[in-house]
Amino acid sequence: MNFLLSNEIHTSRLSEYTKNLRKITSLVALVCLHAAGAWAHDLYRSESRLEIRGREIAATFTLNLLDFSGVDQNKDKRVTREEFDPQAERVYAELDQHYLLESNGPPVKRVREKVELFDEHVLTVVERFTFPQDVLAAQVTSTLPDVLGGTHIHLVSVYLGGRVQENILDARNRTAFFTQTSGSNFDTFRRFTWLGMQHIATGYDHLSFLVGLLVATASLKSLVKTITSFTVAHSVTLGLATFSIVVLPSRFTESAIAASIIYVAVENLIRNRTIERYRVTFLFGLVHGFGFSNVLREMQLPRANLALSLFSFNLGVEIGQVVFVVLLFPAMEDLMKSGWTRLRPALSAIIAVLAAYWFVQRAFFG
Repeated sequence: MNFLLSNEIHTSRLSEYTKNLRKITSLVALVCLHAAGAWAHDLYRSESRLEIRGREIAATFTLNLLDFSGVDQNKDKRVTREEFDPQAERVYAELDQHYLLESNGPPVKRVREKVELFDEHVLTVVERFTFPQDVLAAQVTSTLPDVLGGTHIHLVSVYLGGRVQENILDARNRTAFFTQTSGSNFDTFRRFTWLGMQHIATGYDHLSFLVGLLVATASLKSLVKTITSFTVAHSVTLGLATFSIVVLPSRFTESAIAASIIYVAVENLIRNRTIERYRVTFLFGLVHGFGFSNVLREMQLPRANLALSLFSFNLGVEIGQVVFVVLLFPAMEDLMKSGWTRLRPALSAIIAVLAAYWFVQRAFFG
């Protein structure tokens, strides 16, 4: 009887361990399986700035040509004029088809006035929309995710009624409506909080960094201390970079992020810490903050709502991090206590290899 009871308990524990292992595997798969081909933060972005004057709307589009299939022909993450010219009409046609601007109906005229290719892969297109009546309200519809990928987001910035309003369009939220009284602070808060959550969910390098921290964290107390240190640090540099007080080159920042992940993973493997983990995490958090800031800096948000946008985006990043940690830490802790000691070096080795790949890609081929 005792033997049967012992065997039943052992079987029950084994089943529980297996369930926990599956949890770990599925969550880590989110970080690792898609990460090998990922750049820094795989959120595809474009933007349009609209200025309304009487019957006309002047629109300035900023597009990342790397998002358009077939434009970067040699896959070097740069688009030359020779590569772009044969694809130009297709790009313009896709913009015309998947970006619609209306005000009590469609415009009577849409004219492309200026095109400029700069920064190796960024295209600026200036267009003028003319309507039969004065524009008192505008409706913007973007179906760009249909051709540029499901994670594509489009920032719309509209100057109307003496103030600037913004909205973020994506695969689920395709239409925005602007009037002289629309665009509350709550809308800005909601949109940029969600953007921050999206950013951390697709920031495979940041998630890998968090996994590296979790693997070697012995207690909830030390985890809170480490994550708090990381949060404070990246919040500081996120603010400094977004307000253009301190700006570092993107290639340097992204390479340094990869190097920080390598350091954490190797430290987990050799188990030899000369500096307390939370102190190291603070230093690396400063670097990661510059990486987070790239999203807001590339949007070139108007300074009127920049503080609220920054706060909301940072809050969204923190929510994403907390959700990830809350889901992963308990299962990982159970596995460690149950004797799955090989999990730590195995995960650390995988993270180190991925980070080394990112470092080489960013430092030498960025």
